[in-house]
Amino acid sequence: MIKKWILLFILLGSITTSAQRRKNSWTEKVTFSADPHVKVMTSPGNNFLGDAFDYFYGFGIGLNANLYRNFGLGVEYTYFLANIKKPELSGYLGAPSMNNFDWYLFHKDKITEEFFVEEVLGYSTYRMKSPFLDGSGKFSEGNGGLNFGAKAVLVLDAEGIQAFVFGAKLNFYHSKIGNQNPDIENYYSKATLLSFSLAYRFTF
Repeated sequence: MIKKWILLFILLGSITTSAQRRKNSWTEKVTFSADPHVKVMTSPGNNFLGDAFDYFYGFGIGLNANLYRNFGLGVEYTYFLANIKKPELSGYLGAPSMNNFDWYLFHKDKITEEFFVEEVLGYSTYRMKSPFLDGSGKFSEGNGGLNFGAKAVLVLDAEGIQAFVFGAKLNFYHSKIGNQNPDIENYYSKATLLSFSLAYRFTF
């Protein structure tokens, strides 16, 4: 009977130790970072956003969680402004502003001790507003689409706490604008957005 109890305690101790090691292995991989950034965005190709408006420029912040090994999750908010390039296309609308959220998965590739690359893949949501030129209010539309891109990260200190981050990303914009003519509908409702960002990263 005593031998059975001894074996039971040894077994429980082994399980607890193994679980604790797995827990430590997991928690040691979890890190968080904040990326205040500035960004410029354009819409190449034949579409309303690219033809009617000049470059979108904005600022915001990103939050990242490196959850396991080289994989993690992130969210990024950017507030954009733009100027009108062709008033004849914007009609009765003034210069727009845009609230943009990017939700994404990322994977890190370590190149050197001071430099690595992050690939990102996710989904974007947008809310664009333009004031009516007569001052009667604002036009607003919500939209969304996939995003993917990469970030180059240059570490600034030996502890890996501070870094500069240069990013390039493609966002696919799809708004709910309908028209009986499919060419007109695509022109006003769909666009590919190309953006470049520069951020200062603080890891904690």
